[in-house]
Amino acid sequence: MQNKLRAIYFALGSVTLICGAAIYPLFRGPNLLVWKILPMPGFWEALRIPVNIENIFFSVLVYSGPDFLWLLSGIFFLRALFFFEQKAQTIYIVVLYLIAAGWNAGQFFGAIPGTFCNIDLLTMSGVALAEGIIYKVIKKRRIRHDEKKY
Repeated sequence: MQNKLRAIYFALGSVTLICGAAIYPLFRGPNLLVWKILPMPGFWEALRIPVNIENIFFSVLVYSGPDFLWLLSGIFFLRALFFFEQKAQTIYIVVLYLIAAGWNAGQFFGAIPGTFCNIDLLTMSGVALAEGIIYKVIKKRRIRHDEKKY
């Protein structure tokens, strides 16, 4: 059962990583920082799906989605990699979050290129907190289930 859960975490990590990356060609325009460094592919605009960013949900999804999905992906991968080492898992997840929040803070101070956004920090914190709570609830249920089993 534990190997199955571990595989599920790897799968969730992969899916959230791909979804975070897919937001760029599907919803973002050609004014990304990366296109100042690399040439923009010709198909970029053909993939784009226009969305109404006046809608708060779509605005958060388009502009903060990649950040919180990539953070969530990293958390899932760390849960899978350190599945049997609870202490190491927690330490690495905290370090990952600090790096992600630090990266965003670096944008605020101009040390890192990009646009600082409070919503990015809020969504990353919310997603990390929600994942942690869900993980703890599932873990407690699993422990109770295993205790009843024996």
